[in-house]
Amino acid sequence: MAITQTVIDGSAEQLQNPVFTATENTAVTTIHLCNITNVAATVNIYLLPDDGSTATITENNKIYNQLNIPATDTYIIDTEKMILSSGDRIFIQVPDSTGQIVATVSTIGL
Repeated sequence: MAITQTVIDGSAEQLQNPVFTATENTAVTTIHLCNITNVAATVNIYLLPDDGSTATITENNKIYNQLNIPATDTYIIDTEKMILSSGDRIFIQVPDSTGQIVATVSTIGL
């Protein structure tokens, strides 16, 4: 099992840097989104497959849209596991740029 942590704020680079890139076939077991600010944060999550269909993130790659995380709260994604192929990437965006999120991605190789 592997853990990856990334702090995400409203910077323009957030959709240029994935929070996780699969280097082998991998199952994402959980994603914890911890709002470390005193204001609510809005979060978008994108999954970009490495299948040659697109090289840039679009609305078609969005798996969570405008998820609201209250101030100092944590949202946990753990109900359904995502199976990623090598090269698939997860991006997380805080488009309102007021909140700051610590994203913790837990994975296991297959």
